[in-house]
Amino acid sequence: MNKNNKVMENDILAIIFKWRKLLKSEHSELEPPFFSNLSLDEIDPHLIKIGNMVVLNQPIHMILPAYPGKSPNRNKTLSRLPDLAETHSIDVLNQLCSEIGEVYAPGAKISICSDGYVFADLVRIPDEDVFAYTEAIQAYYQNHYPERFDFFDLKDAFGVLSDFDAMREELMVRYGESLIGLTEQAKTDKATLSMYKGIAKFLFEDFSGLMEFATISNTQIQKQAKAVSLRVIQRSNAWSRLLEEYYPNALRLSIHPQFRVSEKIGIQMGNSDDAWRTPWHSVAIKQGNEIHLQKRSQVDENTHRLIFNQGKPSHYHHLTVMNERSVGGVA
Repeated sequence: MNKNNKVMENDILAIIFKWRKLLKSEHSELEPPFFSNLSLDEIDPHLIKIGNMVVLNQPIHMILPAYPGKSPNRNKTLSRLPDLAETHSIDVLNQLCSEIGEVYAPGAKISICSDGYVFADLVRIPDEDVFAYTEAIQAYYQNHYPERFDFFDLKDAFGVLSDFDAMREELMVRYGESLIGLTEQAKTDKATLSMYKGIAKFLFEDFSGLMEFATISNTQIQKQAKAVSLRVIQRSNAWSRLLEEYYPNALRLSIHPQFRVSEKIGIQMGNSDDAWRTPWHSVAIKQGNEIHLQKRSQVDENTHRLIFNQGKPSHYHHLTVMNERSVGGVA
């Protein structure tokens, strides 16, 4: 291995690890760029992929299953469409790519592998809302960062089929696993258990704000959320297997916090008090130059003003830092 290439690989991974999101139990003082403090199990799977791209002088290719669709619970979100929470997160991902480009001439790119259609029916997002949402996501990065991002979803994998139910069924036939086996795995495998708890929490919150669950007790909602969360993981795992087949050489990013030793790198997409919070389960709060992700129900509308962009709700602005021209609702 060329020594200069080895240094380059370490520099690239140090940048990515600076943006990574770990589970709370995994935090310590031993963070990159001090690679001597990290185990080989932690860094080697990622360095091998980076090294293969560096040798070929290729852009560092990362894939990120993300941007499935806006949560239908309006206690958490503003509408069915992307807003500042999403566009800011794409800006953040672009910044990651830019930093890699500063040390590595071929730069970096991210394939957004939207899993919206994969489990839209389970999380109560209509397929037509997924379509509108993903169209807007693509329009934003194509207008701002066309060289940095591309897009892949269930239509690209199974577009020969006539409807999304058929595509979801084909995904599970080809790449699915036993639900019984997954249930047992969630009892013993720490990564699966962590994912199960995180998704069950989000689904409970989402379902609690929907009319179809209005007459059901919290205990029953929680029970249903736990059952659905396993099916979401089942489909998500199937999607991951498909992506491994389509993108075998790419670095695998994740929207969720990860263990230190993992095939996936959890990646920051915005500031939040909750490491599991995503832009599509949130609203954006802008205060000065800072943007923070929060549930809509936790925003104090006495101290924040809802801002619209091109007639659509965009974000909340903290009133103490707003000037007179922005008080009217446009920023």
